[in-house]
Amino acid sequence: MNRSWRAAIILSIVPAALGLLAWSAYFLLGWLPDHVVYSRISLGYILLFAGLATSALGTAFLGVVYALQAHSREQVRRAEVEAAARRRQFLLRLDHELKNPLTTLQVEIANLRAVNPAQDPAHLPEQTQITGRLKEQVLRLNDLVIQLRKLAELETHPIETEPVNLDEILREVLAEFQATSEGEARQISLNLPQVPWPLPEIQGDEDLVYLALRNVIDNAVKFTQPGDSIQVRAFEDANQVIVEIADTGPGISPDEQGLVWDELYRGKLGRSAPGSGLGLALVKAIVERHGGQASLRSRPNQGTIVTLRFPIQL
Repeated sequence: MNRSWRAAIILSIVPAALGLLAWSAYFLLGWLPDHVVYSRISLGYILLFAGLATSALGTAFLGVVYALQAHSREQVRRAEVEAAARRRQFLLRLDHELKNPLTTLQVEIANLRAVNPAQDPAHLPEQTQITGRLKEQVLRLNDLVIQLRKLAELETHPIETEPVNLDEILREVLAEFQATSEGEARQISLNLPQVPWPLPEIQGDEDLVYLALRNVIDNAVKFTQPGDSIQVRAFEDANQVIVEIADTGPGISPDEQGLVWDELYRGKLGRSAPGSGLGLALVKAIVERHGGQASLRSRPNQGTIVTLRFPIQL
């Protein structure tokens, strides 16, 4: 709260406070004699005092209005500064994400030009390796563009609303990961309520909900080691369905826990891992578009719990 705001509040409440104090001393505490005072005063003085009182009240009112406007302008200014800072940070991260694959593409294209299997068939395996690396980097760039497009669409396009069965989606996502070598190497379990009733349906876009859940579980698999445990559990709480994805991975340091939801942010452990750096940003955007919340709790060297809250009725 700035000084003008505090000064306007004090200016507006001091006369009333003094009047209340005098009234209390007179009627409640009996500090003043209970006398009825009669006086004669001319109409001119009455008008003068009324004018002074009106001016004082008007000054206090204008002070409050000015303070509110100044406070509002300050909030807008701070929001603009924060938005500009976030945009600069996003562009720096985007530049970093694009620089590595583009540099690799330039180097590999130069290597490819130097290899001529037509003149020397022994170069054919080398050409195949170079082509594979080129394809890998192109796919990485394509994935980044797709994820950025999805984020932009979430901000501008309305989402579909239909009954979504989280029970079925969670079973489908886990079956997908358990069929991979990475999933087989981890202890992945699913805990869903069945008694006295299963999970209620939520209203939303089934494809987006699937993407959000898949991204979180993919992170749990990506940042754990063979033999680690991943637990996916869901339950109903009042008017929302809560999904928790817990793992026994390396955890996230406290200074990074608030940043992992930002676009293209890569923590210390994620800089060497594959991915676009947009997974959790997409998760947060999807859950919030469904009227829910995304959060996490983590302890270094113990693990992480990501919590997604979906309202049962929008």
